[in-house]
Amino acid sequence: MNNTRTDEILWVNTLKGTCILLVVLYHTVLPGFENTVHYLSAGWLPAEIWVKFNTILSPLRMPAFFFVSGLLAANGIMNRPWKQVFTSRITNLFYLYILWGFIQWWSIDGISSEITGQRISDNTNAAYAGSLLEFLKLTFMAMSTSWYLYGLGIYFLLAKIFREQRMALLAVAVVLNYLAVVKIIPYWGPQSLAQYLLFFLLGAFWSPLMLRLSSWKRENMVPWALLAAFAGVNIIFGVGRNLFLCIIAVLLSVAICRWLNAHFRMTYLNWIGRNTLQIYVIHRIFIEYFGMSAILFAQRHHLYEQAWFSILWACLYPIAIVAICSLCSVLVWSLTNRGLGQSLFVFPTLIGMKRRKTAA
Repeated sequence: MNNTRTDEILWVNTLKGTCILLVVLYHTVLPGFENTVHYLSAGWLPAEIWVKFNTILSPLRMPAFFFVSGLLAANGIMNRPWKQVFTSRITNLFYLYILWGFIQWWSIDGISSEITGQRISDNTNAAYAGSLLEFLKLTFMAMSTSWYLYGLGIYFLLAKIFREQRMALLAVAVVLNYLAVVKIIPYWGPQSLAQYLLFFLLGAFWSPLMLRLSSWKRENMVPWALLAAFAGVNIIFGVGRNLFLCIIAVLLSVAICRWLNAHFRMTYLNWIGRNTLQIYVIHRIFIEYFGMSAILFAQRHHLYEQAWFSILWACLYPIAIVAICSLCSVLVWSLTNRGLGQSLFVFPTLIGMKRRKTAA
């Protein structure tokens, strides 16, 4: 039993680690790296592959992240009283969302204004807000770099309240998913919140079924065929990133992560999976700094006109930025996550509760 539990935790960390690296890669490639492609004098093919790779992975990246988040939250939703989970889950998530929204806004504004004189993205995002009022408005609408934390808090609250009406909640989540995918719901923040509730619920309430379906067994051939058929029908009718395609991507990712842990030591990726929070909340600041600096340096020195540089840029820039920003995020966390700095990553009340529990 203990070995099984350990194996389950390992594949969860592998999937979390993969997802956070894909999130960092997405923020690296789109739009910063993508906007440099037309400057390149060579290396267009690998550059376009990076852009297409990020687009192709859209049915996996956030659906899998929210599925595993729901799986990890299932015990709190089903078994723990409100008193135990309200602060540790809901308040903590909203606190981190607002805190890091302010930190990102302040940091990115400083980088854009003082260091480079411009910003790398024209996206409507709280991190680029021109005023406090605009920042608060965009933050409330989930149009913030850290919107995943906001979504987790809302999803946990809904799942906890309606856990006895889970089928009705699932039906609402399906409708919201389609409204978001076809963009009837306006703006990318509300669209994201509406689109991914479904996958959190699948993790929270139906993870045993999903894990059974992720196994390479003959009895799963019919469900997989049905999922593929429904996904194909949706694609024919113009719904490309449909929920059935996303569920297939999630099942495949779970199966692959379980297989990898059964055959290899996934030490480094699993370590990243245990440190997703710090990478998630900090990485965008470093992407803005290193990305802006690198892009502006290359433009000012006309390096994109050099074929050798363009090829290296097209092949290695995304990998280098992902590695640098992830490592820097963990480094900042390791230096600040002590004393008063712990409140950057945990709601202060929880720090006091943990200290009293340790002392007892």
